[in-house]
Amino acid sequence: MRLATPPGFATEVFLLEAPDRELLPEGPWTLVGDQALREAWLGAGMPEPPQALWVSVPEEDKNLRAILPWLEHWARAPFHRDLTVVALGGGVLSDLTGLAAALYLRGVAWQVWPTTLLAMADAALGGKTGADLEAGKNLVGAFHAPRRLVACTGFLASLPERHVENGRWELVKTALILGEMAWAEEMLQDGPVKFAWVERALAFKAGVVHRDPRESGERRLLNLGHTLGHALEAASGYQLLHGESVGLGLLGACLLAEEQDLKPFPAPLLVALAQRLAPLAPLVAPWSECLPLLARDKKARRAAEPVDATSVIEIFCILPRPGEPAIQRLLPPEIWESAHARMLSLLRQEFPRA
Repeated sequence: MRLATPPGFATEVFLLEAPDRELLPEGPWTLVGDQALREAWLGAGMPEPPQALWVSVPEEDKNLRAILPWLEHWARAPFHRDLTVVALGGGVLSDLTGLAAALYLRGVAWQVWPTTLLAMADAALGGKTGADLEAGKNLVGAFHAPRRLVACTGFLASLPERHVENGRWELVKTALILGEMAWAEEMLQDGPVKFAWVERALAFKAGVVHRDPRESGERRLLNLGHTLGHALEAASGYQLLHGESVGLGLLGACLLAEEQDLKPFPAPLLVALAQRLAPLAPLVAPWSECLPLLARDKKARRAAEPVDATSVIEIFCILPRPGEPAIQRLLPPEIWESAHARMLSLLRQEFPRA
């Protein structure tokens, strides 16, 4: 089915059970795919174009070095400006493929076929491509929207449970941005991810991206959970998956919002968050390792009126509110210390099971 998107939206969005070759580009195209998916792709009757690249890119290799061989490969083919690149894989692969498409010949068209729940719910839509630097995550990139997004839920059946759980946090993020506590609690219960959740999250993100394509205002709300989450992910040496880090960041953001004198969260929601995240507690880095990473966050900027030497930097922090949309505030990185400590304390508690 084709999802309804705002008129003039740059990306056509399709949500299907199985891949459909009719949605592939009509003109010259090539593919960058996760090598683990080659058998499933061909087994579904999908074509393998000339010069296709089947690659493996773990999170720790999400850098510019990874895409240079792809660019050289396309130039040797040679491919021209009428090329469309199809990205088949998870969020790391789609981020890098989109960036490579933005760079090749100063920009060629691309499609994204996300195969993980995390990519379907977040990375594949919006045109934010990127790679990491040693200093932090996604510090280089380009806004380059794909012409088409095709999410095939059949690919999710082969995902390990940890990776399904990894993507669930981006869906919970959407509910918290909207302030819909009941929806968030529903998604935190045990049980399979529902098709309708993915559909709603994609439709919501499409609307936000259309209104703010360059992330100058409203679109920053989509970073809920990512401020502290990115720091925790990098500080863990990427032992934490991206979605897991976002989940931890969501809990931290709820606690920070309360410390900022916003509306307190229902205890059952905080308990549900902490219970699902508790197994990750051993991977949560100490505050001293998180602070330098927060200070280098791409959403940080120099404070207009520094109070002292420790508050030179401010970050656009997204704060959720029960029953109301999330808001953003410029806050110093140090403000997260107490929330980090409270988060760890909650994760280490034993809560009675419902």
